[in-house]
Amino acid sequence: MTSTSADPQRKARGTVGLLGAILVLLGTSASPAAQTTPRSSLLYCGWFGNTIPTPAFIANNKAFLETQPFHGLVAYLRNDATGFNATTKTMTTTPLSSTDLATLLAPLRNTTFTTLRENFGLVQGSTPPDFFDDWSIPIANFAAVARALKDAGLKGIVFDNEQYFSPWGNYPTGCKYAVRSLADYQNQARLRGRQVLEAMVAQFPEIAVITLHGPTVSEPKVPTPLFPVWYMENELLGPFFSGMIEGDNGAALSIDGGELYHLRTADEFLRSYNWRKFSLPSDAIDCAFIPPAMRPAWPGKSSIAFGVYDRPFGGADMTPTILRATIANALKQADRYVWFYTEGATFLKPAAAGGASTTWVDAVRQALNDAGTSTAPAPSGPAAPSHFAATATSSSAVDLSWWDMSSNETSFEVERKTGSTGTWSKVLTTGANVSTIDDIGLAGSTSYVYRARAVNSTGASAYSNESTATTPAPPPPVPAAPSTLAATATSSSAIGLTWWDMSNNETSFEIERKTGSTGTWSKVLTTGANVSTIDDIGLAGSTSYVYRARAVNSTGASAYSNESTATTPAPPPPVPAAPSHLAATATSSSAIDLAWWDMSNNETSFEIERKTGTGGTWSRVLTTGANVSTIDDIGLAASTTYYYRARAVNGSGPSTYSAEASATTKAPAGPVPAAPIHLSIRTRVVGRIGVTWWDMSNNETGFQVQRKTGVGGTWALIATKGANVSIHDDYSVVSGRTYYYRVCSVNANGASGWSNEISTTAP
Repeated sequence: MTSTSADPQRKARGTVGLLGAILVLLGTSASPAAQTTPRSSLLYCGWFGNTIPTPAFIANNKAFLETQPFHGLVAYLRNDATGFNATTKTMTTTPLSSTDLATLLAPLRNTTFTTLRENFGLVQGSTPPDFFDDWSIPIANFAAVARALKDAGLKGIVFDNEQYFSPWGNYPTGCKYAVRSLADYQNQARLRGRQVLEAMVAQFPEIAVITLHGPTVSEPKVPTPLFPVWYMENELLGPFFSGMIEGDNGAALSIDGGELYHLRTADEFLRSYNWRKFSLPSDAIDCAFIPPAMRPAWPGKSSIAFGVYDRPFGGADMTPTILRATIANALKQADRYVWFYTEGATFLKPAAAGGASTTWVDAVRQALNDAGTSTAPAPSGPAAPSHFAATATSSSAVDLSWWDMSSNETSFEVERKTGSTGTWSKVLTTGANVSTIDDIGLAGSTSYVYRARAVNSTGASAYSNESTATTPAPPPPVPAAPSTLAATATSSSAIGLTWWDMSNNETSFEIERKTGSTGTWSKVLTTGANVSTIDDIGLAGSTSYVYRARAVNSTGASAYSNESTATTPAPPPPVPAAPSHLAATATSSSAIDLAWWDMSNNETSFEIERKTGTGGTWSRVLTTGANVSTIDDIGLAASTTYYYRARAVNGSGPSTYSAEASATTKAPAGPVPAAPIHLSIRTRVVGRIGVTWWDMSNNETGFQVQRKTGVGGTWALIATKGANVSIHDDYSVVSGRTYYYRVCSVNANGASGWSNEISTTAP
């Protein structure tokens, strides 16, 4: 790793960066810093879709992958043979086995790469404990993964800290302890980040850790539109990264990944670089989670990276031409790494096998050339085609196909000989990027052997594998094609097919299917003769399938029928698991605190029911959002026993009820506070409704704000405010919905009555 002090280019950019930090604070951009020594490597992050770069996949496809224009790959840490998945389980309370990790990474352990020398393992932010709970297992998991990656020869981890599984980085919605302040959680998140990196460094001192969403995701003062305003829901991700910086021993590399997919121009990348490296840790910004003692060392310890995405984003378009300029600008500005995330055609397969087209691959290759970081070797002959296949399609024709493994051929030459002892001769020539052709005018009942090679001005490749096809005897007539094919979805996993049998000499019908209008046809069903209906089962829900059919006999196949499309409906989700360990605790003469264990991962809400005494009648009194496991029931009668039960709910219905819990409210110890009055709307804008009230008491310890949606909704607690506070801003509103609000004051003796109710419709 190049040090800051020894790198003259880094010094030059640092000088511009300090000026850039000042100019960013003033709302002005600095000029891009000149690049003289390319340092950045381009990583491919292609874990979207059906082609997943597991260690086994990378090892099995190494020859092709090293022809692609990347310096490294991000491996998805999953063992498809066993189901073991370290990518999603590292940041959980499930211990990872060192043996399972070693087995997972074994395919890469003794693999020597020529161009792909900057390889990483992927870890996703999952469902860690609360920052104030025991983190010993996640910390041990990170250490075990680091050790396994080091032993396998990888550079480190790509930490995708986006909150896919739970809001572990949100305050307060993702936090377990409501009594803890934001500052408390920021400090605790920093501690956990430091402990995680220290544990990894102990196993892998030179580890590189690329965190995709860097510290700006939590900083309210980011300049827009250069940075999206994310801090309102990611308050603890930045502190976690800051803690990782603290845990850096000087040999490790802590990388701010820069998932800013809307950046395009050199100026945008420069301004983003300078703000993240110099402005963010400055005293002028005074970032709450970067302590003053850390700020001077921050620019030297935080390595700036950028993420590039192959799709339009945030109003910025994306084409191969735009991709070329974007990657080049990112490479010229990043400290060490740029990562390229794709959700389009994969770069892990050749175009002939469904991978990205030559246009997109060349755009990336040209970007590396533009940035001075090309992986391309000196001009040479093209790579040989592979998977050459010859198939007799009639008594006089053979269909030929192959995989195009080169990106620089000008043509393909196909050679043929008759039988195994014949003489080779060139019979066909195609243009570049062609991978199929028919050889026609052949003799029936004859065996032909084929091979192919790629050619350019440098010379010819080696030959492909040989493939043999034998033409059949001249056939009798093929059957007539079926007609009136109709596909009808009968469930989320099945489609019924019917057609008219128009022939009298078929031996079977072949049904082909593709997924969506752009999918690839494949034969999925075969019936006997005189059959005109069949079900296609085991399908995915919410998916469009296109079908066609043809009749077949010993001579060949008919033309295809008409195509027919059907879309399977979405499968209903399972009902959630019931909550457990419901506990009721009286906290005053008019309030009972309720807590439970959330045992499901697919609920949309929890419903709390209550009855008075053993002979009372159950009624629903409270509703919470998903992932909530505590709520207060207030406004109760003193010295009264209440019983409670809870259940989880989603679109498929409710779970069973939890076990019942009971508590008896305390006798009043003194006066409860007076109820607030004049509750009114103070702010009503897109995404926010603000309310205000008159504080009529002098002995409250706080206020509780409840909300319900629509007239028939259920009141739910949405905020607890401190004493003498008389405003609340609700940011969780949905445009077009009508919301009702009410407020009460509380102290140790209980709660007041409710204020007046108000309602408004979110704009």
